[in-house]
Parts: sequence; C-alpha cells; structure tokens
Amino acid sequence: IVPYCRMGPYICGVITGYILYKTKCKCRMNIFVNLLGWAVATAMACGCLYGLHNTLRPDNPVYLSKEVTALYNGVSRTAWGAAVCWVIFACSTGNGGIINTLLSWKAFVPLSRLTYCAYLVHPLVMYVYYFNWNFPLYMTDLDFVYIFLGNLMVSYGIAFIVSIAFESPFMGLEKIMFGGLGKKKK
Repeated sequence: IVPYCRMGPYICGVITGYILYKTKCKCRMNIFVNLLGWAVATAMACGCLYGLHNTLRPDNPVYLSKEVTALYNGVSRTAWGAAVCWVIFACSTGNGGIINTLLSWKAFVPLSRLTYCAYLVHPLVMYVYYFNWNFPLYMTDLDFVYIFLGNLMVSYGIAFIVSIAFESPFMGLEKIMFGGLGKKKK
C-alpha cells in the first residue's frame, strides 16, 4: 500500500488543523460565504461518491476516457478530504448550523469510541474469516450483504470487548493521573 496516494487528504487535514489552531476556532463569516462553502463541499463530496455512478451499470456501462479516469483517480481523494475538512472547519468555528447540532449529539460519543475500535479490529476479523475459506465461493448480492452484516456485528462485538478491556481502564488512569492538572486548589 503506497502512502503517497493519501498525501492530498492528509495535507488538507494538516492545513485545516493549522488554520483552526491559529484562529483558535474563532472565525465568523457572513451567510453567503458559509452557504457557498457548504455548497462547494457538498458538490465535491457528491462528485466523489457518485462521479462513477453511470459507469457501474451492468446493463449499459459507460466507459470513461483515460484522461477522465486519471483526473478522477488523481483528484477524488483530495476533493473528499477537502469536503470533510470544510465540515470540520465549519462545525469547529460555529458555522455548522444543524450539521454541527447533529454531529455534536451526546449519543454519538460512545459510538465514536466503538467505531474507532471497530476500525482497528475489523481487518483482523476479515482476515480470519476470508483466510479460513477452503474452497472457492460464488457470491451473490445476498451473500455479500450477509457477509458484510456478519463482519460488522463481529467487529463491533470485539470492539466493545477491547474498549471495555483496554480503553476504559486507561481513560480512568488518565483521569486519575492528569485530572488535577490545571485545577486550582481551594
């Protein structure tokens, strides 16, 4: 896996983080600039997600030229990263509106911890499953859905166990060790 193909989104994230650090997450913008940013970010994200939609139809595939294919492959990851960076920037600076309200919902906090843990363990779950096949399999759409849901449930189950066994105790230790820093004694 070559790392330089992920350089574009990484640089977008670093620049966004630097701007948020320098502005201390305080950047007020007028409604026109805010809506323009959301429109551009939405268009870029939809372009990345649905840009190849017509090429994937099995009944009537549309073949792209080499130039368009190269443009899509070269720009799509950076454009997706820039769209995500806009969401982060807008929500961090108070310009996110209802999107910020939705993404800041308290019920997402434990889910976000589990999701990151599931992200870390899901390759192991998939490797164990796929490397234990002893025969070739002819997959249908229903088989793919069944395997996806199985991998999802097992990954989240293991993520829950790992989170309870490792992440939660270390968070408790961190609160004990660093909880008193910055607080004034009375």
